[in-house]
Amino acid sequence: MEAEKLREYAAENREWEQQLTKRNQQYIFDLNKALEAANLSEEEKVQALHEMLPVLVEEQKTGRTARQLYGTVSERTEEILATPAKTEASKPVLMWLDNTLLILGVFGLMMGIIGLFSNENNQVYGIVTLILMAMVGGWVFYLMYKYLYQYERPGADKSQRPKLWKSILILIASFFVWTAVISLSALLPGVINPVLDPFFLVLIGGAALLLRYYLKKKYNIIGSLSMPKQ
Repeated sequence: MEAEKLREYAAENREWEQQLTKRNQQYIFDLNKALEAANLSEEEKVQALHEMLPVLVEEQKTGRTARQLYGTVSERTEEILATPAKTEASKPVLMWLDNTLLILGVFGLMMGIIGLFSNENNQVYGIVTLILMAMVGGWVFYLMYKYLYQYERPGADKSQRPKLWKSILILIASFFVWTAVISLSALLPGVINPVLDPFFLVLIGGAALLLRYYLKKKYNIIGSLSMPKQ
């Protein structure tokens, strides 16, 4: 879940809590304590309460209490812990950017470090090729998530999963596009696609990984390469 959405859910939770009866407020207070003691993450706790609170606000109008709806605090805590949290996917553009920066960072560092410790200039790719490789590769890895990985996540609607043969064909085609972009851009003249000094490649790679780390923290990006939680 993105940080902005998490803050929005938390704000809505506070508004709903203020509308609860004293008895239901005490139930939610005790539930919060129990979830904290169980080391549930803040995101999972906010999501769980976001599902419960609007139901409580509505049902208490008919006299039903939280205990009647969800059982004891201990029972509800066990139920929440036993239910996999629904992980909301990040926006496609954020996933693509995350992948792009990862590829740029890894290849930039790798090529730069090899160049620094090599007596000969074995540099193959110019800066334009490196950037295009990262950008198109980021798109390819996003497609892997879109057509395969997302349906392995907890709570995923597997009925929407595309046919396997269709997914494989799309991914094979995307890899061919990726390869073609790398090969064709490598043919660009040096004035357009200059080969940088290894020191600058190390700087670019390191900067890309640092930027990726910063954006991941700021927007809580769930990368398309992240393995689904079981």
